[in-house]
Order: sequence, then structure tokens, then C-alpha cells
Amino acid sequence: MNSLHRAILFLILPILFLLVPVAGESTTPTQFTKTESAALLAYARDCLLARMEGASAPTPPGFASKRQRACFVTFFRAKKVFACFGGFSPRRPNLAEEIAENVRLALKNDARSRAVSRETALSAGVQITFPIGQPELVDDYRSIDPLREGMFVESGDNGVAFVPGEARTANWAFREALRRLGVKDPAAVRIYRFKAEEISIRNTGREL
Repeated sequence: MNSLHRAILFLILPILFLLVPVAGESTTPTQFTKTESAALLAYARDCLLARMEGASAPTPPGFASKRQRACFVTFFRAKKVFACFGGFSPRRPNLAEEIAENVRLALKNDARSRAVSRETALSAGVQITFPIGQPELVDDYRSIDPLREGMFVESGDNGVAFVPGEARTANWAFREALRRLGVKDPAAVRIYRFKAEEISIRNTGREL
């Protein structure tokens, strides 16, 4: 089965530049209010802290247990990502479990997260990205605008994804994906573009 449909992929990149969206172009996803968005971001952080401390899972927002939605969950300090995981199709029955599972897999698959302290986790930036539909296969990575579209590069059952605004140039994203996948031949991979909406907060507590 194609890994896109299994919706299992990794986002383990050394330095990802999370750009502040252009003013007026980023809005709260239509299915969430600002209050709900803030609750989701706080829940993702609580899941991170609980995992790091070996504590009980936090209580999710009630509305998140009644909706199903695929997402990526990203944690960063300054402009450096230290844990991220997600997929294009839901793997869990509801959004709350989807977020919690992505946090678990991010900590499991990204070695950099093991050196993160509780203090860093408390002040870390949090971003939840919601893909819109399934990725679209493209012939040339240069046709992707990385500031407004996501890029997914797939090799076999593995893949590297960049959410919109995460990479400054398509060339850098593509070359970095090849490096992370351990692929030398650019023709040996499949390239996709995808659209997404996101909610995020920096350590100042200001929603992007």
C-alpha cells in the first residue's frame, strides 16, 4: 500500500525555518475558533510535557474528541525544530488522539528531542498544520511555491515533508529531502505538493 495512504511519514530535519506568514494571508482554520485553536496548541504542549515527564496523558479539549482530522505537530525553539511528526490521512478516531499520537511519534523518531529540557518544552513554539486534501504529484519540484504550498518527497515507504512556509526555497527543500532520505538520484523519488492551514504560537504566547 502506498505510504501516502498509510499516512505515515517523518519530518526530521536539522533546521527548519518557520516563517511568520505574510500579514493578512494566514487565518485560523475555518473549522476552529480562536479559543479552540488556543486549546489545541495548549493540549499539544501538555502532551509533550506528559511524555517527557512520564506523567498521565492530559485531558483533551472536548471538541477535539468529536472530530477527526489529519495533522502535523511541530515543536521548535527559536527557529529550530526539535520534534515533528504527522500525516495526510487520520490514523486515529479523533483529533485529540491524532495530536497525542503525533507527539509520541515525534519524540520517538527525532533524536534531537531527547536533549530538550522541561524548561525548553514549556517555552517552545508549537504549530499544528492541517493538510487540505491529499498531496498532488508533480513532475518538477521547482513548480512548488514553498512559502504557500507544502512539499512531500517520497522514496519507497519513507518520506520527508515541508509544511507551507517551512522552507525558504523549493531547491533547498528538495535537496534536503534527498539528503534525509539517503537518495542520490533525484529521479528515484516522487514529489508532491500539498495545501494546508496551520495554527501556531511562539514562546511569547502570540498566535501567528
